[in-house]
Amino acid sequence: MVMMMAAAVRRGSEAFFIGSQIQRCQMKIMGMILLLSPTTHSLLSSNHSNSISSSTCSSSNTSSRSSRDKRKHDDACSFRNIDDALASFNHMIHRKPLPCIIQFTKLLSAIVKMGQYYDNVISLTKQMELAGLSPNIYTLSILINCFSHLQRVDLALSVLAKIIKLGLQPTIVTFTTLINWLCKVGKFAQAMELFDDMVARGCRPDVYTYTTIINGLCKIGETAAAAGLLKKMEEAGCQPNVVTYSTIIDSHRKDRRVNEALDIFSYMKAKGISPDIFTYNSLIQGLCNFSQWKEASALLNEMRSLNIMPDIVTFNVLVDTICKEGKVSEAQGVLKTMTEMGVEPDVVTYSSLMYGYSLRSKVVEARKLFDAMITKGCKPDVFSYNILINGYCKVKRIDEAKQLFNEMIHQGLTPNNVSYNTLIHGLCQLGSLREAHNLFKNMHSNGNLPNLFTYSILLDGFCKQGYFGKAFRLFRAMQGTYSKPNLVMYNILIDAMCKSGNLRDARKLFSELFVKGLQPNAQIYTTIINGLCKEGLLDEALEAFRNMEEDGCPPDEISYNVIIRGFLHHKDESRAVQLIGEMRDKGFIADAGTTTW
Repeated sequence: MVMMMAAAVRRGSEAFFIGSQIQRCQMKIMGMILLLSPTTHSLLSSNHSNSISSSTCSSSNTSSRSSRDKRKHDDACSFRNIDDALASFNHMIHRKPLPCIIQFTKLLSAIVKMGQYYDNVISLTKQMELAGLSPNIYTLSILINCFSHLQRVDLALSVLAKIIKLGLQPTIVTFTTLINWLCKVGKFAQAMELFDDMVARGCRPDVYTYTTIINGLCKIGETAAAAGLLKKMEEAGCQPNVVTYSTIIDSHRKDRRVNEALDIFSYMKAKGISPDIFTYNSLIQGLCNFSQWKEASALLNEMRSLNIMPDIVTFNVLVDTICKEGKVSEAQGVLKTMTEMGVEPDVVTYSSLMYGYSLRSKVVEARKLFDAMITKGCKPDVFSYNILINGYCKVKRIDEAKQLFNEMIHQGLTPNNVSYNTLIHGLCQLGSLREAHNLFKNMHSNGNLPNLFTYSILLDGFCKQGYFGKAFRLFRAMQGTYSKPNLVMYNILIDAMCKSGNLRDARKLFSELFVKGLQPNAQIYTTIINGLCKEGLLDEALEAFRNMEEDGCPPDEISYNVIIRGFLHHKDESRAVQLIGEMRDKGFIADAGTTTW
C-alpha cells in the first residue's frame, strides 16, 4: 500500500514548524533506545539469553561480586565526562569474568546521551565483540542510532541486516529510528521500503513510525499521500496524535489549501485531540496568506481561551503578513501588544517591519527600527541588512546603501547574492556602471558566484547606457560558465540591438536561440517583430508573427498591438485591418496607439 504512494514522490518542501515537533517525537524514540530500565534488563536476561555470551550475568556471578563493583556497575550511566566513561569501560573490559552485556549497554547508552561521542561508541562496540561479547538487540539499536547521527545510514542499514542474520527481532524503535534518518537524508524510497518490510515482519507501526512517514511525505509535497496514510493509520487502530495532524495541516497550508487544513483541524478536535501552539501558528499563517483576518483573529481568541499563549512565531506571522499588505501602522500595533504580553521581538519581527516601511519607500523609519533593534541587543542578520540596503537603493541614496554593505562585512556577516544583486542594481540605476562592474568582480573574488539575476542586472545596465560592446563581452563570458544565458538575457540584448538600429546582430541573436535549444517566448518574438517593423521589413515581421503559432507560442495582446502599429505606421492599412479582426476574434483589445491611426 505505502509503496504505491512512494511512486507519487516528486517535489520537496520544508514545513516551518515541523522540525521541533518531530524532534519531540525523536526524543521519545531515542529515550526508548537509550534508557534501559531494570525491567528491561530482566527481560533481556530471560528473553534474549541466546544473544549473551558465556560471560553474561548469571546469578552466581552477581552474588560473587563485591559490593563495591556492583555499585560501580549500577552507576554505569553516571559519568562526569567522556574520560570517566572510557575509564569505566576500560576497567570493565579487562575484568574476568566479563560483566554482562546489559552493563556494557548501560554504559554505551550513557555515552550516547552525551550527544557527540558517536564514533567512540562505535569503537567500543567493536572492542566488546573482539572480547567475545555477543551484542543484543539493544546494543545493536544503539549502534544504528550512532551511525545514523554520523549520516552513515548505509552502515546503520547493515547493522539491521546483522540483527536479522543473528535471528534477533528488530523492535519498533529500531525500525522507526532508521526510517526517520532515511527520511532526514532524503532517501525516502528506502524509508518506504523499510516501512513495508517492517509491516511484513509483523512489527506493528506505532504513532511515531506513522508520523515519521507522514512527515516525510509532507516534506516532499505529497500531502494527498500523507492524508491517505493518516486514514490507513486510523483504520489500523493507531490513534494519530497532535504532531501527526499538525504535520498534515501545515502541509495543506504550504499547498495553499487552507480550507482543507481547517477541515482537518475541526476533525482533529472532534476526535478529542487538543491542538497546540504549532497547529494554531500554521493555520493562522495560512489564513493571513489569504488576508482572512477575521478568521485568523478568531483562532487567536480561541488559543487564548484555551490558555495557549501566542509565541514569537505567532506574532511574527502576523507582523510579516500585515507589513506585506502595506499596513505598517497596524503591524506596529501588533508589536505593541506583543511586548505588553512579555514576548520580546526578535530579528525576524524587526526585519518584517523594516520591509513594510521599505515597500512604502519610508527608509528613514526603516533605519530607526534597524537602530532600535541594535540598541535592544538584537543583532541584525544578512536579511535585515539586505532590506535596508534595498530601501536606500530604491530612494537613490546609494552612499548609505554602500555604507551598510561595508558595515555588514565589518560585523562579520557574509553578503549573499541578494546583497550583491541589490547594490549592483542600485548602482546601475544611477549609471555608476564602472562601480557596479567592480562590485561584480569583487563578488567573484569573495566566493559568491553570480547567478542569472546578477548577469541580467549588469547586462541591462550596459545596454541602457549604450555600452553594447561590454554587454556582448559579458554575455559571451557568461556562456563559458555554469550559468548559461536564459531568455531574459537574450531579450535584453535583442531589444537593445533593435532600439539602436542594429537589426543584423538582433537577428543573429534571435537565430542563436534555436541553436542553443531555447524556445522563444511571446516577449522575445514581440521584440524582434517590433524591430523588423521599425525597419520597414513588414513581410519578415509578419512571417515571424505567424511562426509564433507554429512554434507553440501563440501571439498575445501585446504582440498583436505591436505588429498592427507597425503596419499602420507604414500605411499598410489592409493587413492592419485584417490583424485587428483576428485580434478581436481572440478577445484581445486594441490599445490607444493602435486605434488612433
